[in-house]
Amino acid sequence: MRVCSEAGVVSASQMASLRQDIMPTLEITLLGDEWGSLAGGLSTLNRELAIKLAKQPNVEVTLLVPENAQITDEHKKMANSLGITVAEAKKLLGYEDPLDWLSSPPDDLTMDVVIGHGMKLGRQGQVLRKSKSCQWVQMVHTAQEQLGIHKRHTTAISEAGRKHQIEVDLCKLADLVVPVGPKLEEAYSSCLRCEEGKDIFVLTPGIFEEFVHLKQHRNESSEFKVLLCGRGDSNIFEQKGYDIGVKAFADQELNEKPYRLLFVGAPDGKEDEVAGEFLKFGIAKTQLTVRKFVNSRDKMKDLFCEADLAIMPSITEGFGLIALEALSAGLPLLVSGNSGFAKALRAFKIGNFCIVDSKEPKDWAKKIKSVCEKHGEWLQDIKALRESYGKMYSWENQCKDLVEKLRNMVHGMN
Repeated sequence: MRVCSEAGVVSASQMASLRQDIMPTLEITLLGDEWGSLAGGLSTLNRELAIKLAKQPNVEVTLLVPENAQITDEHKKMANSLGITVAEAKKLLGYEDPLDWLSSPPDDLTMDVVIGHGMKLGRQGQVLRKSKSCQWVQMVHTAQEQLGIHKRHTTAISEAGRKHQIEVDLCKLADLVVPVGPKLEEAYSSCLRCEEGKDIFVLTPGIFEEFVHLKQHRNESSEFKVLLCGRGDSNIFEQKGYDIGVKAFADQELNEKPYRLLFVGAPDGKEDEVAGEFLKFGIAKTQLTVRKFVNSRDKMKDLFCEADLAIMPSITEGFGLIALEALSAGLPLLVSGNSGFAKALRAFKIGNFCIVDSKEPKDWAKKIKSVCEKHGEWLQDIKALRESYGKMYSWENQCKDLVEKLRNMVHGMN
């Protein structure tokens, strides 16, 4: 496309460049508790979102963390190289939770938009919207009531109900609600039906490029390693489906070849305790390896190369970021049908083969065995699925649309 003017002919690309030049800068601050993504989950998604938003034209991104968040000069240097400024909120006397300090950021930090996450990193948004005269975006990562029903401790359901109400109330107050994935979109859309005109923007996490370069190899050894990652907290044992995954290894389907379950996620020093819990479900000691939680992205890469298959047998899961990371690494995977990630995968024919719509260990055992028997084919199918997933749930396209929405909220333009 070319446009004629008194100065001559202007191409479409030149028009786009001119439009960017006159477009006001959009200052976005994300609330966080770390940069290094040591805790995984929310912090991993938050960092990736910050990186992708910083690539958008005329956007300045700041990650605001408490001053005790173990932010090193190397972290700041790395963030800065990606176009992100790391700012630290100073300690507030009398506030024991460092995350509350985020309500009082540096005076010279300006923001058009603040992005918070759930109750933990979202409650501060209501304060910052007033003090910084900005728009407040509330991201939601979990459906508390769906999780609480499957937790072990005696007050799990009532506690989940309390947290759920706080999450919903925060969403009602926010200017924009961003559920992570299609499952949470359904959950929060229904809770916000009475809020006429409540703006919702669904963000389905895209492929993690840091894992794409990893080389996966067809299993030709006598042992087939199945990776199960998560927190080894006994309170969430059933919710995460650990019992389903472990019982699958006691099934006769997996007796013909040495199948090994590699669980990574035990609290440091409690590997023996977690292993003891697992052994109660009938898995043989010769089939089980338990390791502590991995707090390094490089070590996660090693894990994805070591394993032959990743499983996520959760009874319920708001999304399931670990499964997406496995897909990004090109690792064959099996996921629970009651997860946000499975809901996203159902858009693809190949994706349906990765979904297990069953809580029965024997069904998981059959699927694990089928992956082992056709491992080479699965490696090829996963590559194809990764490509299709990356196109449909593109970080770049979603962040572009989100920035346009935010720019319209702030400046009345897109």
